[in-house]
Amino acid sequence: MNIVEVAKLKAGMVLSRTVTDSRFVVILSENTVLNEKHIAALKAAQIPAVHIKDEYELSKLFQQVASISKKDSSFTNNFERVAKLAEKVFTEIKASSEIKNPVVLLTAQLLPLVDNPASTNYLFTLSHRSTSLALHGERVAIFAGIIAKWMNFSWDEIRVLMIAAFLHDVGKFKFPQTLLAKTEDELNPKEMMLHRSHPQIGAALLRKLKFTEPIPTIITQHHEHVNGSGFPHQIHGAQIHLFAKIIAVADAYDNLIIERPGFVKKTPFDAVNFLLHNQYTSYDPAVCLPFITRLKDNLVGSAVTLSDGRKGRVVFYPKDFSAMPVIALEDGTQINLNGSANLSIVEYHIT
Repeated sequence: MNIVEVAKLKAGMVLSRTVTDSRFVVILSENTVLNEKHIAALKAAQIPAVHIKDEYELSKLFQQVASISKKDSSFTNNFERVAKLAEKVFTEIKASSEIKNPVVLLTAQLLPLVDNPASTNYLFTLSHRSTSLALHGERVAIFAGIIAKWMNFSWDEIRVLMIAAFLHDVGKFKFPQTLLAKTEDELNPKEMMLHRSHPQIGAALLRKLKFTEPIPTIITQHHEHVNGSGFPHQIHGAQIHLFAKIIAVADAYDNLIIERPGFVKKTPFDAVNFLLHNQYTSYDPAVCLPFITRLKDNLVGSAVTLSDGRKGRVVFYPKDFSAMPVIALEDGTQINLNGSANLSIVEYHIT
């Protein structure tokens, strides 16, 4: 890995680390192959230098060695294999509004990833990947399956849930990319109306494709909120199918941790904080609490970097439903981030 001054960058170089500005907004993601527009964006953001992959890192030998040495290599390989099928399914829907590759087969191939104890950690390592509808659907299907497993659902129930989770955004398949790249806060009234129609569009398409209940109903309801503030029908509480509630949490979690240029880089700690503060309003605590509790357990021991540059490890979460953990710094001191309003975790690494 080389550190190269932005003024000396050339098109074709490959980033080995994500580039963020002083506010931790992502400028370019890891593995971006630089072009002239990328280099101009780095100069405009006054980034002095970036990490670039050297010839060895780009070689097949390095990729083989890295794959063998990484704990998540098996998970990543399986994820990438299923991702190719996922992209085929969505390409078929986009082109002809039909599905030739069986979604049941696809979700069956995702079950081993759901059953992996470290899946939530490994998925975060893929957070710099494309935000395409297919990959988002794959990740949400895995997260939804994990939540259902932690809620003690049967594998037969989990399979149905994962089919719905994979296809939850199928109603967006003909939306322009400019719309898909925006958050809800950035949508104008016309775009918001279109965005809020996607659950109904998706459910109608799946009924046309002979998907049986409860899958179309789940798709229709995955943006409903338990307090009635969601869409498209503003239903609430027990009126919402439990699988739709699970997909809502999985969808929110993936949207929070996925790395997108122009958006603040988030960590699982930010996502836990968000879910804790939005259960009882947007999300059902019966879904959130099992997910949050197990996520916290998985995050203990992780290596982290704080917003002031100090490094440490997560030692525990206070037993009072606190949103943030206690960190042991490299100098041996401990910080409870729940009482440190000016500090946050900006980098997170699986141990």
